Amino acid sequence: MKKYKGFILVLLALLPLSFTATSCHDPIFEMISEEVELETNGIRGDVRSIVPFNGYIYCCNNKLYRKKAVSSSESGLYNKQWEKAPSSGISGDSIIFLASDEDNLYALVVDWYENEDDGENQPDKAYIYTTSDGSSWTKIDTGNILRNLDTDDELVIFDNQVQSYESGGTITRTGRKAYLGFYDDSGSYTGTYKLSETSATKVSSTKYCAAAKGSSEDSFTDYYAITANDKFVYWANNKDDIYWGSSTSSESGHKDLNCGLIYSINITNDYLLLGTSSGIKRLKLGSDGVPADSTSSFRSGNNAQSILTERIMRIYVLDNTKDESYTDEYAYMTIFGSISSSSISFDEVGLYAYYPDRNTWNRDGTSNSGSDGN
Repeated sequence: MKKYKGFILVLLALLPLSFTATSCHDPIFEMISEEVELETNGIRGDVRSIVPFNGYIYCCNNKLYRKKAVSSSESGLYNKQWEKAPSSGISGDSIIFLASDEDNLYALVVDWYENEDDGENQPDKAYIYTTSDGSSWTKIDTGNILRNLDTDDELVIFDNQVQSYESGGTITRTGRKAYLGFYDDSGSYTGTYKLSETSATKVSSTKYCAAAKGSSEDSFTDYYAITANDKFVYWANNKDDIYWGSSTSSESGHKDLNCGLIYSINITNDYLLLGTSSGIKRLKLGSDGVPADSTSSFRSGNNAQSILTERIMRIYVLDNTKDESYTDEYAYMTIFGSISSSSISFDEVGLYAYYPDRNTWNRDGTSNSGSDGN
């Protein structure tokens, strides 16, 4: 039987590759009477990126999807709003990551080949495609960076997350930049590259995985958990500590939250949203921007802690200027540890959304019930 080699785990290489399956899910029992029925329609699989571009938000799970960026409070619409996004010009097996800047949307695409010796699919080649109109895609020139791949190579595209939501679905991306992070054993191409419509330009000899806009320039991290507001950059280094400062190289403080390993962070007006090894958490921000000493419960009736109980690899907030309970939010959940010890099944892996007027999280996908929203 064929299986994909652990390349996707290599893409997430700075996350631990093995786990002990220990996590506490007391909220499940506390909120069981309030639990909502899980909807069938939901984009499943590894949703590794959620980004805004030209009036839409895009996500990928090897395929490419988009939905109008209009908030649910304005549209009155919830699930089943995603659609397959135009991908004319893209040639490749799997769309792995997305990023956007002021003018373009980027897709990292990987080709696979079957290694008949061990019956596994292994990475062969990678490409970065870009579009300025959301319809037609072209391949950018990456020189020899993305040559034929080795199984030990690590690569990701990402951006600095700058955005500003406006009523009607306009998301301003002034100051948003996109990057490629690449590592190879020889060190010949290892580094971080700024992406443009035509090429990739090296800006660091270190391979980074994520960035956020700091007070003067972008702050980078070796891990995926980073966000920022007008006071601080906030980041985590694959542990349960939260750090903050004017940049990742200028720490103002940190706290041990004892909340599980932190894999992703996003921000609202009043809270940090943390994607952890034991589900989604929220952390109150003071008026000075300093985080609280511990995470706190969600708004009454919000089922976040009973439905998002496993590893949360991505969180996206539509309007970062609103309080946490009053903006659309998206999260990607996957299994933590082994399936036998998991609190969820493989059927529950995938994309989830929170809509304020509904005040609940649930699956989020397309209207195609025939493929369960994929």
